Amino acid sequence: MAMLERFGGIYPALATPLNEDETVDEAGYRRLLRRVLDAGVHGVVVLGSAGEFTALSDEEKERAIQIVVSEVAGQVPVIAGTGEPGTRRAVAMTRRAAKLGADAAMVVPPYYNPLSNAGVVAHYRALAEAGDLPVVLYNIPGCTKVTIDLEVASELAAAPAIIGIKDSGGNFGHFQALVQQLPAGFTVVTGSDNLLFASLAVGGSGSIGPGANVAPQWFVGLWNAAKAGRTEEAWEIERRILAMSAIYRHGGFHPALKGALSCLGICKPIVAAPQSPANETQLQAIGAILEEVGLL
Repeated sequence: MAMLERFGGIYPALATPLNEDETVDEAGYRRLLRRVLDAGVHGVVVLGSAGEFTALSDEEKERAIQIVVSEVAGQVPVIAGTGEPGTRRAVAMTRRAAKLGADAAMVVPPYYNPLSNAGVVAHYRALAEAGDLPVVLYNIPGCTKVTIDLEVASELAAAPAIIGIKDSGGNFGHFQALVQQLPAGFTVVTGSDNLLFASLAVGGSGSIGPGANVAPQWFVGLWNAAKAGRTEEAWEIERRILAMSAIYRHGGFHPALKGALSCLGICKPIVAAPQSPANETQLQAIGAILEEVGLL
């Protein structure tokens, strides 16, 4: 493990392949990891939103980190989602991730209870002071009910142990403000696949998103094209990503993502309860979309 000081590029927010009993499907996980690594991703994120972290037991979370760290074997950085609804739990989970070999932690604000800006700052300061891993802030107010606003992000960016932010708020103006007003060297990445091209155009550092599970080669290709100034090529790839995103109309986010990976022969379409996997009709529709965009 080598702790991150900076990061950027394409980091798939990995799905967590599951068996019927909701234990981690190790073989499927390793197939998924080989797929994204072969595509040239710059790092991976285990136990993000796409990884169903809120529904997994502590034991399965640890197992997921172990599998990812083992399969990656130092080729790229591993960021582990360690968000919890309480500060002590988040600190403890971050410490476990560090012991298991993660390079950094990605942490949502404590969810469920409303939280003031002062509470958000105190939570992240406790994580930074624990000193176990560098911390990536994760703004996803649609799930947490808490927004990491510019004022809070600016205050936290001054802490050396806090190295960046993933913004999944869907507000591009907010994303732009983060890029423009946070200190140089503080990483700002999008969590919205449909905003990757635009985010890079305004100075964003990359993405941590779900679509790179399904078409990692497209996301890496978009990144490479954008960095080389090949704007038309990058925009054409974004259009393909947008077309692929139609899969989410069939069963919802996790069922559709797992359904797509099932169609690709990576893992089973199983999702953690209480969600239901994509049914046969939905799987057929997902497969048809993948075929139409050239992924099958």
